[in-house]
Amino acid sequence: MDSVAVPVGADEPLALPAPEPTPALPAPLGPDIEPRDLQTQATYRLLIASGIPSADAAALIGYAIGLAPCQSRWSLKQINQLLFLRGLYSSSEWGESERQPA
Repeated sequence: MDSVAVPVGADEPLALPAPEPTPALPAPLGPDIEPRDLQTQATYRLLIASGIPSADAAALIGYAIGLAPCQSRWSLKQINQLLFLRGLYSSSEWGESERQPA
């Protein structure tokens, strides 16, 4: 093997330049403390009528109510079920012990 001279000095960088940072995706909205008055069926129909595909419309509604994106998209039925459970949890004895201040 032949030796190869490697120039090192003030003009030579000692490390590779740092790669450009990739832009971060926006964080999903936090879970609701106060329920939103979002009428999911009417909003869904409006988005569909505007030309947005049904899966994208449901995913957009899920994002608006604070659901994190998932591998398989949220359906409107799942979103409505989660909203029902949120309402039940926040307004009944079902979630009373968790709502107590620590």
